[in-house]
Amino acid sequence: MPPPVSHPTTPSEQARAFPSLVAPLLSVVLPLVIVAIGLSVVLAWWGPSRTQGPGLRVRWAERAEQAGLRFVHRQGGVEGPTTLGGAVVVFDFDQDHLPDLYFVNGAPWPWEASLEKRVGRTGALYRNLGQGQFANVTTSAGLAVELQGVAAAAGDFDSDGRADLMVTGVGTHHLFRNLGQGRFEDVTEAMGLPSSDSMWGSSVAWIDYDGDGWLDLVIAYYVQWPASLGLESALATARNGLSYGTPVGFVGALPAVYRNLQGRRFALVPDRAGLRDLDSETRRPVSYPLAVVPVEANGDTRLDLLFTYQDRGPALFLNRGGRFERESAGRERLQEGSSAGLASASALTFAGSARDPRSQGLFALASAQTSTPASSGIELVLRLAAAVADFDLDGRDEWIVAGTRAESWSTRKLDGDRSGGPARFQWWDGAKWGMTGLIDVDGNPWTRALATRGVACADFDGDGDVDLVLAQNEAAPLLLVNEMRPGTPWLRLRLVATRSHPDAGGARVEVHTPSGVLSKVMVPAMGYLAQSDSRLTFGLGADARVRRIVIFWPSGQRQEIGPKELNREWVLREP
Repeated sequence: MPPPVSHPTTPSEQARAFPSLVAPLLSVVLPLVIVAIGLSVVLAWWGPSRTQGPGLRVRWAERAEQAGLRFVHRQGGVEGPTTLGGAVVVFDFDQDHLPDLYFVNGAPWPWEASLEKRVGRTGALYRNLGQGQFANVTTSAGLAVELQGVAAAAGDFDSDGRADLMVTGVGTHHLFRNLGQGRFEDVTEAMGLPSSDSMWGSSVAWIDYDGDGWLDLVIAYYVQWPASLGLESALATARNGLSYGTPVGFVGALPAVYRNLQGRRFALVPDRAGLRDLDSETRRPVSYPLAVVPVEANGDTRLDLLFTYQDRGPALFLNRGGRFERESAGRERLQEGSSAGLASASALTFAGSARDPRSQGLFALASAQTSTPASSGIELVLRLAAAVADFDLDGRDEWIVAGTRAESWSTRKLDGDRSGGPARFQWWDGAKWGMTGLIDVDGNPWTRALATRGVACADFDGDGDVDLVLAQNEAAPLLLVNEMRPGTPWLRLRLVATRSHPDAGGARVEVHTPSGVLSKVMVPAMGYLAQSDSRLTFGLGADARVRRIVIFWPSGQRQEIGPKELNREWVLREP
């Protein structure tokens, strides 16, 4: 039996014995403590950080009047389809790196000759002066053109580094070339595009569909009417017929695809590059398309096209390298195809799969945005407009969705009380999608009914977070400034391709952090009657440690860049 171990029994004995007990242990314990501290520092840097909660910190201040936005949309005619109008485009027309605004306006019908009706009926271009202020420069820019406008899109079709502007309308369309120095020139006919026809252009998109480095033009048409009949007679025929259902005198029309001949002219593609969406019963073109939206649906860096309709499901056309093919559900894994239930797919940059619960939640959310017939069967509740961005900079994108009430086709104008609806804020909390109304700066919910159409987003005041502009029908737009608390880190990237069109459409960007990988796709940020800022804003939440940035360019080149300084914009060029 081993001898018993004696222990100090008095405090003085314990104090004298303590050094003799600790000294042998220090040579073993101290290195372990140092290693543990070192590991904790390393893990704190490389390991994931604690994520923040749902994006409910966002507060919105309405600043349109203070910012100098004094535009008021007028729909022009009283016929029901014109109630769908109210478009907005965000683009930097003067290359000062500040997002400017263009609003599309309506106009009286040509046979309504009243001068009072025609005064001031043009679109409006507002230059961003910085510090949250705008100035109306429509006339000096050469854009004071009257037309029954519907949609617009900005894109650099001649690759001179300046964004040009295409505006579609009812029977009249205009292509404005950006000359620089704040001036535009109408080059519609000179570029081979029809300035007038019997088509109701509801949406337009710029996309280099054939990969030759030049932006091509795709126009979706709401309906068309016989040229021999004329618009006035077609409207009168519809007015005498049923208010609901297919209007007599108007029929569906296939979209037009114009190929860009290296910035010199546009040529109409005879077979529409495969964009043929026909009704399965009548074999006629599907009527009432609301939006044509470029998306990157299958990860091949070629931009695809999503068509959404007023009263039926959407159609996704995959780009097969210069030709489009209608996507069959379930045939291949789609990264953004889950957006196909949304009437507006603006700025969709979600990547995922059928196994990703966030993608599944996104699909359910998107499906809820489609046109929903009321029980009476004669009215549609349209959640027309949406914008997607990381509004609270927590690393997860949120949605702003605006709704309205409308009729599938009516010769009667809806009043504001029936046509208005609130805007909703929808976020992903890590397990499911949540929804709430917009919250103002005082913490109160927005209850104001809005006739919202186009919804676009950009950092208008330059403070890093993403703001909103809501274009309305027969009303002034709203500029909702994001007033979330400062201090959340962010990173903004503008890509410039050198081996394809400079806008780098289809490029995928990955920002690697210890918490994971943030991914966005460079697409024209289009939606229903809206185009948002094309720059990519990454919110980093509580994790301000960017390891690297990886870019997959449309040319197939992979580029890796080291960490960049946060809370600023970077221009990244393809090597």
